[in-house]
Amino acid sequence: MKELFHSVGLISEKCIGCTKCLMNCPVEAIRVKNGKAVIYNEKCIDCGECIKVCPYGAHVSIKDSLEDIKKFNIKVAIPSVTLYSQLGQDVSPQMINDALLKIGFDEVFDITYACDIASEVLKKDIEKVDKPAISTLCPVVIRLIETQYPTLISHMVKMITPIEISALMIREKYEKLGYHNDEVGLFFLSPCPSWATKVNSISRNDNIRIDGVISIDEVYPKLLKNINKNIDIENKPSISSTGLMWAYSEGQSRAIGIDDYIAVDGIKNVIKVLNDVENERLSNVKFIEAYACPSGCVGGLLLVENPFNAERITKKLIDKIDFSYQIDDHVVLESKFIGNNRKREVSQKLAEDFESAVKKIKMMNNIINMLPGTDCGLCGSPSCKAFAEDVVKGLANLEDCKFINGGLKNEG
Repeated sequence: MKELFHSVGLISEKCIGCTKCLMNCPVEAIRVKNGKAVIYNEKCIDCGECIKVCPYGAHVSIKDSLEDIKKFNIKVAIPSVTLYSQLGQDVSPQMINDALLKIGFDEVFDITYACDIASEVLKKDIEKVDKPAISTLCPVVIRLIETQYPTLISHMVKMITPIEISALMIREKYEKLGYHNDEVGLFFLSPCPSWATKVNSISRNDNIRIDGVISIDEVYPKLLKNINKNIDIENKPSISSTGLMWAYSEGQSRAIGIDDYIAVDGIKNVIKVLNDVENERLSNVKFIEAYACPSGCVGGLLLVENPFNAERITKKLIDKIDFSYQIDDHVVLESKFIGNNRKREVSQKLAEDFESAVKKIKMMNNIINMLPGTDCGLCGSPSCKAFAEDVVKGLANLEDCKFINGGLKNEG
């Protein structure tokens, strides 16, 4: 399997082995070895929970800088819809876009147009997959399903994201204008780290290549300095109110006008819902809109505004805007907006062949029966089950368990 790029990294020198990240990782991707945290990349889903809880700044988001736009002749910003809730309710989207031009971009693409296209594609896509259909907007949720819930891949809609749709349309535009791909830099202004992982994977395709992911909290102070509340916005195009709905939890469902849905946010809550889907407890639900971040994208780690206030500001903005893009049917049916079938990705296997795997499962169960079941984390693994798996895989020693080790010493 090709090694996956990860947008959540670790500065080992800053880590003191406090185990906060270990105990809060929702997929048990972190261990503590020799007093330092270690991330198991094959398990990591780039949710950023470790960044939130680390008091020492050892876990970090890997992203690009605003300085990187200078490498290109044409610089295009693709702002997440969440950006328009970050500078207060008195700052309009047009003012924000104007400020983006002042800090170095040549064009600001209206991603709400791509969201409206995605909404129309999504309406049709829901009917083509197993129920409940699962949204594929959040990169963390996609990665979680591909690695931890492969049986649910058939439930995932195949629509490509608004970010990919935006990149495709921008690339087509500048190609028609005679520009080479390498002259035009596309930069997504992101609310969370996971988009850097997503962008890295899609950028292997030149037709939808995005050249960088810049965090909204980096551009925020520069935008603040360049906001002009006196600009004439009368003749400036509106952004779409239905596109803005993609900023918060349940917004997608509202945008497509579906009633029978579940909107779930927060990675641990998402895991609970996926468990119920896997156990066929939600077969009557038509659509699941899932976000790793609390409140949806407005709760992203790389934002500035309180997520609850950001959602309030977004909804007030939606109420003011009386505009949505009219998407023709022929646009919706274009195959370029439909994603490929997803491949099952499995976390590190116990063994390559079935017989060896069965033996190791038995060995793992025997070890679990020996353990205290307290999930104390003193062994450097997040739970007794994870520790047993680590021992079987050769990533830990049985004596690392303080309870077993103490028992062995007493017997000696």
